[in-house]
Amino acid sequence: MFAGLRKAVSAISVAGLVVGTSPTALQAAETGVQPDGHIVVGPEASKVIGEYLTKVSGRYGALAISQDGQAAAYYICQSRLWKNCDDYYLEDEFKSIPSGRLAAKKAEQRCRGYANGGCIVLFINDQWIKEFSLSQ
Repeated sequence: MFAGLRKAVSAISVAGLVVGTSPTALQAAETGVQPDGHIVVGPEASKVIGEYLTKVSGRYGALAISQDGQAAAYYICQSRLWKNCDDYYLEDEFKSIPSGRLAAKKAEQRCRGYANGGCIVLFINDQWIKEFSLSQ
């Protein structure tokens, strides 16, 4: 039931990114984290979000965005297992960590490499974690 909803939301988001609008698009002078906690995403980061959403469908992954809203990075697990993402050493330790959580850490690390500050996880798998809008 929820899988269909997620696919529909992802398709709407991707379609909105391609056309340059979104159901939550708003006009903003600045990108990044706003005083109310809402994030306004810049054009380059929105391209990365669109790319991520097309690739993550049916897989585990995460996307993080810089606090200024200009840079984004993602990590998609190669393994299609719900646990341990691509950290196979965890199998020997009898740990089960959801793949999306591990991918979120890796996406944040990649994002920090592009950003001049901290990064915020925006998506885990194909679910929104933090509300955002696209700048126009």
